Amino acid sequence: MDEMMTEDLYWIRQEGNEAVIGLTEHALEKWGMILYIELPEKGAQLTKGAFMSSLETAVDEHDLFSPVTGEVIAVNILIERATGMLYESPYEKGWLFRVALA
Repeated sequence: MDEMMTEDLYWIRQEGNEAVIGLTEHALEKWGMILYIELPEKGAQLTKGAFMSSLETAVDEHDLFSPVTGEVIAVNILIERATGMLYESPYEKGWLFRVALA
């Protein structure tokens, strides 16, 4: 467990009452190469600040905590298979999941 609650880990793009969430370039640089990321499942209820999932780097494993409260309505499953997309296009193709905000 480390400083996973810092606000600069996630970018959040609000679209109506939904939010698209991804990892910032700052977070990606801090961790180095992410080997595996576990994303919350579609239908999961997230609470801001509560444990949501985890990721694994070459050095360590990190817990991820939700930046928002709401229901996961879409998950970018391609990220779980090809984490390189996080680095190639962090703000477009590298989104993690979409939430219906509570």
